[in-house]
Amino acid sequence: MKRGNIKLFHKVSIKSKFLMMILSTAMVCIAVIGFQGLHYGKDSLTKSMYDHLTSLKSARTQQIESYFQDKRSLMKTFSTEHTIIDAMSEFSAGFNLLDIYKVDIDKNASMRLNNFYENSFVEMLNENSIQEYSHTSLVPKKEVVKYLQYNYIVNNPVEVGKKDLLESAEDKSYYTEVHQKFHHTLRDIVKNQGFDDLFLIDSKNLNIVYSVSKEVDFGSSLKNGKFAQSSLAKVVKDVISHPDKGIVRVVDFKNYEPSYNTPQIFFAVPIYKGSEFLGVLATQITVDAINNITTGYKNWSHDGLGESGEVYLVGRDYTMRSDARKIIEQPEVYFSDINKIGLDKDSIKLITAIRSTVLNQLVRSEAVKRATEGDDGTVITRNYLGEKVLSAYAPLNLEGLDWSIIAEKEISEAEQPIKEFQKALLISSTILATLITFYAIWLAYSFLAPINSMANGVKNIINTDKFTKINLSRDDEFGELSNNIDKMIDTIKSQSKEIANKSKENDALLLNILPQSIAQRVKAGEKDIAEKVSNVAVLFSNLKGFDNLSQGLSSKESIKLLNEIINEFDNQAQKFGIEKITTIGDSYMAASGLMQPRLDYARKLAEYAHKMFFVIDDFNRRHASNLQLVVGIDSGEVMAGIVGEHKFVYDIWGESVNLANNISHQASLGTIRVSQSIYEQLINKDKYKKCSGEILTYETIPKDRVS
Repeated sequence: MKRGNIKLFHKVSIKSKFLMMILSTAMVCIAVIGFQGLHYGKDSLTKSMYDHLTSLKSARTQQIESYFQDKRSLMKTFSTEHTIIDAMSEFSAGFNLLDIYKVDIDKNASMRLNNFYENSFVEMLNENSIQEYSHTSLVPKKEVVKYLQYNYIVNNPVEVGKKDLLESAEDKSYYTEVHQKFHHTLRDIVKNQGFDDLFLIDSKNLNIVYSVSKEVDFGSSLKNGKFAQSSLAKVVKDVISHPDKGIVRVVDFKNYEPSYNTPQIFFAVPIYKGSEFLGVLATQITVDAINNITTGYKNWSHDGLGESGEVYLVGRDYTMRSDARKIIEQPEVYFSDINKIGLDKDSIKLITAIRSTVLNQLVRSEAVKRATEGDDGTVITRNYLGEKVLSAYAPLNLEGLDWSIIAEKEISEAEQPIKEFQKALLISSTILATLITFYAIWLAYSFLAPINSMANGVKNIINTDKFTKINLSRDDEFGELSNNIDKMIDTIKSQSKEIANKSKENDALLLNILPQSIAQRVKAGEKDIAEKVSNVAVLFSNLKGFDNLSQGLSSKESIKLLNEIINEFDNQAQKFGIEKITTIGDSYMAASGLMQPRLDYARKLAEYAHKMFFVIDDFNRRHASNLQLVVGIDSGEVMAGIVGEHKFVYDIWGESVNLANNISHQASLGTIRVSQSIYEQLINKDKYKKCSGEILTYETIPKDRVS
């Protein structure tokens, strides 16, 4: 280092040198740790995303394979059950009897059957189809089929989709007896085992002699009937060609016309009675059962798939075997997306009609191609909507079905945790650098900081109302002194709070005893408060009969009843703007115009007196009592002020007060008696009668309510 630089360095204060040393060391450490954290964190998050998709794909794979294995096991078990064997035998016999006796339906029934196909079935079928169907081509020609479909579908009072609720057609045929015998059990199998339908097909003509759901394939022949080329016919013919006991056949999803052209899967297994081949047991599964597994019952977020992730199945023809997430969750967004990617119009029409992507949504992603070739792994590719995705793929081990499973998530969302991690790391580094800077400054001034903190704390106590603690965490003498000051601050703060609470309690107590304006004068330190007030109406009331009511009651019960009356008097006084003065036992004293001068002070007090009688009437009704009230009212000039020093009260006195008291004692039970000065200010004078006596008074019996 050159001599000039050395001199310049020596001119820098030790505090500055200390700061530069700490900051330079900290920045280097932050840079090294940040780089390593970013590198390893990004790798860890990326691996975690791949592992999550792979794990989810494996879990769904196991669920799908277990599901189909369970269905195969159920089919194999049911084919050996006596109930199924007996049902196959008896339904075939019942069907053949109807055919042998050439049962038919009348003209009206035939017309209703035609109307069902034309106005109900074909209309919905055409909505879900590319080609246009005519009802005339679908109405069964064979009389036994017409007979069964009329009695169990058309003449079935239950709505479409719930035709299985009918147990008896009540046509007194042997077939109906068999149906009534077995239908309830077979329907429970469908309901409890998650099938959509169950069929019994005879081995000779491949007639569907029984169906739980009663769709338009019921009764038809899969050998030469309208649905002989259907997927159900295909799987049944496979069983007929190779009727090995216990071998369950399955056919892939295909649009099935009797189910309004929606995609269906069929299982089939032969039924034997001993060595005799009776027929075929077939079951039907809709895409909903598959969707429940692939979507985790629509709990994508719970499965860690976020906003865009999903699991779906694809067949060897590169079309879906389960529904896309968006068509379930956001159908309008999905339809907008497939229009943008140029999916063919027929597929769009079918997807829109049946609200399903099965067999219609083409998926030619790299993941599907690899899975179709038998590979299992992960890849970044484009999905069926052209979005860049992170995809985990694998072929499924399903006998008779060549499917693949795909678990994927959009890259933009999958990489969001990495971006958030980078952002968080940058923010953390910035914050850490800032904190270290301040921390270095703090260290440089650490010797002065304790003294400054304690000095400022003492100044706050002296100059302000704030009680901020010093909170100096040290184990030396400064720390001990700081703790003592903090304890002093706590003591002062606690005492100040207690003083404030006591002040509030005293204010509340004072307002309960004194009017607000008088209370304020007392708080201000004024003594010997007294004043002369003109134009004040004074009321005295006496409650008669309360002593008798109290007999036999405890003191607690008695005071509760008295408080009920007095409290309601107080409530009404507030409503009428009347000032309560005091109560003595069951006597009540109030005034109007005392604290706030008013022109209607006499009338308001008279109205309040009427209300007091209705308070007593209501009390008598509720308690089955017979209390009586008398009220006396006078007006004039009164003296008001605080009486007493230690146990003070606010009281009024004067000639008007005495006269009102005397009048109340002269009044008859259940009446209001007023002086001449009150009477002259009343509006309803006609309701008051003049009373005899030395003092001119007037009396009334309250009858009309005061609202």
